[in-house]
Amino acid sequence: MSKLFWMGVLLLTSGQFSAVAQAPPLDTFISPDGAFQFVYPESYDLLVGERILRATQGRQQSITVCNFSTALVCVIYPIETEEETRFEAAGFSVDAVSGVTNESDCLNYSDQTTQQGGEALKLTSISINEHIYHHASARRKTPGHLQAADLYRTFHHDKCYELQVEVSLAEAASAPQPSRLVSLGDAKADSARESLRLILSSFAFKQ
Repeated sequence: MSKLFWMGVLLLTSGQFSAVAQAPPLDTFISPDGAFQFVYPESYDLLVGERILRATQGRQQSITVCNFSTALVCVIYPIETEEETRFEAAGFSVDAVSGVTNESDCLNYSDQTTQQGGEALKLTSISINEHIYHHASARRKTPGHLQAADLYRTFHHDKCYELQVEVSLAEAASAPQPSRLVSLGDAKADSARESLRLILSSFAFKQ
C-alpha cells in the first residue's frame, strides 16, 4: 500500500504526531520476509539487526527500550538532550516471542504471567487494522529509573508477535505511577508515548 494511504491512517487516528510538526515526512518499513509493515517519521531512528544492540537508544548508553534478543525492528523516538525533563528514552518495537508455539499461550502471556512485584497482568483486547491483539501493561524499576511498557500480542502464521511501546524515565519520589491511560508524570514522555502509539496504529500484516 502507498505511503499516502498510511499517512491517511495516521492522520485519521489522531490528526497529527503530537511531538512533531503536522504531517511530518514519513517512511514505510516492510519486514525482510514481507510479513508486516508500519509507517514512521523519517526523523526517528530505525534500528534493525545488530544496530538494535549497538545504537544508543536514549540519553544514556545503558538505557534500552528495545530488546536485542527478541526485537525484529525498533523505532527510537528522537531526544533533544538540552531539555529539562525526566524523559530518558522511548521506542516502538516488533518482537518475536520465542518458545511460544500456540495461540492460547501467546495471547495469555503464559511466559510472562506476572509483572515486577508479583501483580498479575491485566489483559484487554484491542483491534489494530482489523487484527485482534491482547494488551498488557508492564512496569519495571531499576535504581534511579522507571520503565513503562505497553505490550500488544497476536498470533499470526504460527508465530507469536509482540508489539511494544516502551518509555523510560528518571525516577522521582513525588511522581505518580505511570498508567496506560493517564500521564506518565512528564510532558515529554507523554508526548513520545502518544507519537509511538501512532506508529503502532499503522502496523499491519501483509500476508
